[in-house]
Amino acid sequence: MKQAARGGKRRREARKASPALEGAISRLDRVHIVAVALALGLTAYLALEPTQNWILLLLSVLAALGTDNIVRTHPKAHFQRLDDTALFLFVPALATLSLGLFLEEVVNADWTPAAGLLSAVPFWLILRAEHDSVDLAAPDYASTRLVLNGATYIIAVLFFFTIYEFDLSLLAASFSAGVVSLLLAIEVLREEAMDTSRTIFYATAIGVLLAEAAWATHFLPLQGGAAAVFLLVALYLMTGMMHNYLADRLNIRTAGEFTAVAVAGLLLATLSDAYL
Repeated sequence: MKQAARGGKRRREARKASPALEGAISRLDRVHIVAVALALGLTAYLALEPTQNWILLLLSVLAALGTDNIVRTHPKAHFQRLDDTALFLFVPALATLSLGLFLEEVVNADWTPAAGLLSAVPFWLILRAEHDSVDLAAPDYASTRLVLNGATYIIAVLFFFTIYEFDLSLLAASFSAGVVSLLLAIEVLREEAMDTSRTIFYATAIGVLLAEAAWATHFLPLQGGAAAVFLLVALYLMTGMMHNYLADRLNIRTAGEFTAVAVAGLLLATLSDAYL
């Protein structure tokens, strides 16, 4: 009887300790683990010859699954269904794809291990920011959004640059730019706490416009990096205007500021076409 009582006591203590242990692992530890795993996987992808594209796709899936697991551990999270975290997953997955494709194109073989391992830093920043962005009322939410928005536009320019480096057909380049822009726009627009279907609707509109902009670059004196900069400016203009419209902050002054940035970006892209 005493042994049975001691056994029952141990089980009760284990159950009490389990939530605390789970809570400790749930937060920063999981961010560290996933970021390091992605960096090691990216290093392996860059090191293997010939290129094994399935590794990069697998890493993107891992990034999405890891992010899902991380954001569900937030104390303010109330995610029940499988698709509740869908809007948080696109940037980590696309960051993995864009970094892999970009580094494969530009990094010298001697620097491959260092580039792959250093990717743990942006992975950690993105994963941590996705976790913290669950709570819109958090004191540091503004800095969290700054990280995610910055990551969004960096991923965009890496993808756009890669699209033109791969010398895709006009149709394939336009379609790729549209899909990537759609998925990245979701990250910027979800801040307004709209339902998933409405967020995707507005993001789709931006994706269609970016696909048309990519098509238009074929008829403009823009090539390679300059065309990528042009698409980045277009994405910034469209997401910024849409975000302010949904937040009821769009006015003549705001529209003028975004337009001025767009014109300056287009001018910069045109003038630098010979150097990019």
